[in-house]
Amino acid sequence: MTKFKKVLSLSAVVAAACMTLSLSGCKDQEPDRPADQVTEKSTSVTKIDGKTFGTFYYITVPGGYPGGEETLRNDAEFIFKKVSDAISSFDKEAEIARFNAFDSTEDFVISGYLAGIMEEVIRQSRLVDQAMDPTVGPLVNLWGFGPQGDIKKSPTDEQIKTTRSYVGLDKFELRRAGNTAYLRKHDPRVALDLSTIGEGLAADELAALMDEKGLTSYMIAVAGAIRSKGGNPDGKLWRVGIEDPLSQGARVYQVVCPHDMAISTAGSYRNFFLDEETNKFYSHVINTNTGKPIDHRTVSVSVLGRSAMVTDALDTGLLVLGAKAAVEWGNKNDMPVYAIEIDENGKQLATYSRTFEPYLKCVVNNNITPAK
Repeated sequence: MTKFKKVLSLSAVVAAACMTLSLSGCKDQEPDRPADQVTEKSTSVTKIDGKTFGTFYYITVPGGYPGGEETLRNDAEFIFKKVSDAISSFDKEAEIARFNAFDSTEDFVISGYLAGIMEEVIRQSRLVDQAMDPTVGPLVNLWGFGPQGDIKKSPTDEQIKTTRSYVGLDKFELRRAGNTAYLRKHDPRVALDLSTIGEGLAADELAALMDEKGLTSYMIAVAGAIRSKGGNPDGKLWRVGIEDPLSQGARVYQVVCPHDMAISTAGSYRNFFLDEETNKFYSHVINTNTGKPIDHRTVSVSVLGRSAMVTDALDTGLLVLGAKAAVEWGNKNDMPVYAIEIDENGKQLATYSRTFEPYLKCVVNNNITPAK
């Protein structure tokens, strides 16, 4: 399922505002930063931005990136291609796309890289009772959000029932034998969709590369998935903004200080399908238990954790469950979760788990216990 930009670095918010309004006066729009000095102010900064996975990315490296902008862009593009080559369902040459097109229940050989990704996705899916399900692909296609393209009419109950018969973790298997890994369908119609973790996976890969290079400060935003470390160019805490779900632009609803943690957000309010016969809107977020788009009032769920790929997987599942269940899950599992829902009067209502609260306080706090 395609995800769009829901968590934004504050610099990205300002950049978006400048593009939609005017270039004059944008410098004055930047929000005040916290006073805490966490690193030295940087005299050299490397910044790049661009498009990937059908959305935008922004990368900032205070102190400069070895080799400058050109090297950083080349490294980022290499990682984006690596991720896409493994998990894209749109690129016919990608591993997942080729597996989806494999009309057989025989073993399908995959790379060890993809096998590791699948193992983690399956693990996270089970943590949220399969509310995030990698086999959702056929339902995504049925509702017009997949590679097969748009539809004009919502599917029938019979079509949904038939499609659900080959959706679920029990409809495929992943195994390793020596140095080789395999995927096998239990039904030739099974199709995997890993787009929900693509942005987080890319952010993690970029963060790992920067750690290997010894960089102590960076901000990586791949659409709704963010990894940050150290301080911003002013030597102060990085701050990110959870997008206002009711705004037409890139307006911040809540400021968060990640404190070197990954943060990602899933939202249901930007990508939808309009049934031209009934004039009803359907979210792109599919509940595999019903085979239909979610229909509750929760529009945004953010998760903090060590890995952006993990938070990217969890935020989608928790969005499917809804705000109340998402926050309860966060409290039960000591995971920082922040949810926004729209009440019956059309107003936003935010709730969050106990462990999310410290990240709403944008000051240096050495007593914060990060999520495990």
